[in-house]
Amino acid sequence: MSLLFAALLLSASPAAADFEDCRIGQSGTGPKLAAQCMALKVPENRAAPDGRVIELRIARLRARSGDSELPPLVFIAGGPGQSSVESFPGVAAAFEQIRRDRDILLVDQRGTGGSHPLQCPQLEQADDLTMEFDPAHARDAAAKCAAALDADLRFYTTLDAIEDLEAVRDTLGHETFVLYGISYGTRVAQEYLRRYPDRIEAVILDGVTVPGEALGPKIASDAQHALDLMFTRCAASAECNRAFPELAARVKVLQRRLEERPLDVQLRHPYTGERTQEKISWPRAAMLLRMYSYTPEAISLLPLLLSQADAGDWQAFAANVLTLERESETLLYTGMHNSVVCSEDAPFFPAAGAAAEPAYLGTLTVDFITAMCDVWPARAMPADFHHPVASDKPVLLLSGEADPVTPPENAAKVAAGLSNARHLIAPGQGHGIAWRGCSSRLMAEFLEDPDPRALDASCLDKLSASPFFIDRNGPTP
Repeated sequence: MSLLFAALLLSASPAAADFEDCRIGQSGTGPKLAAQCMALKVPENRAAPDGRVIELRIARLRARSGDSELPPLVFIAGGPGQSSVESFPGVAAAFEQIRRDRDILLVDQRGTGGSHPLQCPQLEQADDLTMEFDPAHARDAAAKCAAALDADLRFYTTLDAIEDLEAVRDTLGHETFVLYGISYGTRVAQEYLRRYPDRIEAVILDGVTVPGEALGPKIASDAQHALDLMFTRCAASAECNRAFPELAARVKVLQRRLEERPLDVQLRHPYTGERTQEKISWPRAAMLLRMYSYTPEAISLLPLLLSQADAGDWQAFAANVLTLERESETLLYTGMHNSVVCSEDAPFFPAAGAAAEPAYLGTLTVDFITAMCDVWPARAMPADFHHPVASDKPVLLLSGEADPVTPPENAAKVAAGLSNARHLIAPGQGHGIAWRGCSSRLMAEFLEDPDPRALDASCLDKLSASPFFIDRNGPTP
């Protein structure tokens, strides 16, 4: 029996009729949606089909109009390490027009959600991730987590996810898919397009990653660029500049102070209401700056929070740090994240040279990933994995003008190899724009008539950055 035939036997057992009614969403929080769910068994290592078998969780949201013969849209979450099934309900409204006539298909990537999840409790504690970074501690915690997980961690990469998606397509009997990928999900979508071009009808890439560019080394400079855009916009606003003069220079002073000595802050915990003391170090402050740069609503708070801190009032800043860290605890499946970055990204980090990085994150992200990957099982990727993707399939690329992690220049690089593509930039927006302004309508129109150049995208010009909070009452009317 050939390896391929054995793998197909494993992947083709459930029928489409095996879907059962379910509700999907993140456990304990956020919106829930009615859906249909099923599990699909696949080999953990396709080169050893007689070895461990894992289950993939699949959810389907049927077209509003009834049974659809159109290729379903496959929503691919970001991270790496997010669950598509858990994260989709939070953005489902952006896909309602698409869902009118087309099924939405959600597949938890192996290592996330309900697909043999890889949790790293030791690494998901906020103090391990964001306080005083220590490479030896990060390395030790990663080694303990890797040893505790019941998985061969080499086989939880993007390439494994591609083969899983192909098994899902074959099992459900679809000739082709439409793909929507966000952030890291755009890497998955591009690899599927590279390896199975005949199985793709159209692709939407939102917050685009570039094949061949490791996730990590550019994080600091991209985050700095987004923060500089905020500083420039504040200085150009009469109200913001009057309330927070010379903000960029003051933040640099603030950084030096926290780097020299972390600050103990007394405050009421935003979740429990109890009095607590928190040590605010520069890594914790920098993480807030980075993550609040992802959305225009959050970045509009930063001038006020930073100005209050500079004046000695750290309570609001510290409360936002605690809120962010609490929300981040369940955001990613860290084991799967590590398996991806340690095979696909860390081996391609520069050997040295980032020590003089002027960005506010410095080398924090690269140093942290490098330390973890020193002890995390990994495997080599094929050479073409790091080559640009060339295709004539219809592709719509979406970017936020102020995206701090996948800036518009990424999509421009990717679009160079796509002969039937169009790149749209949303003014003043951050990471992910499917749910911003008219983007959802443009995506639906693109899938109805997959000619990206025919889209009238002038409606995006109505978007702009959110106005800055000038005080606790909000923006100036």
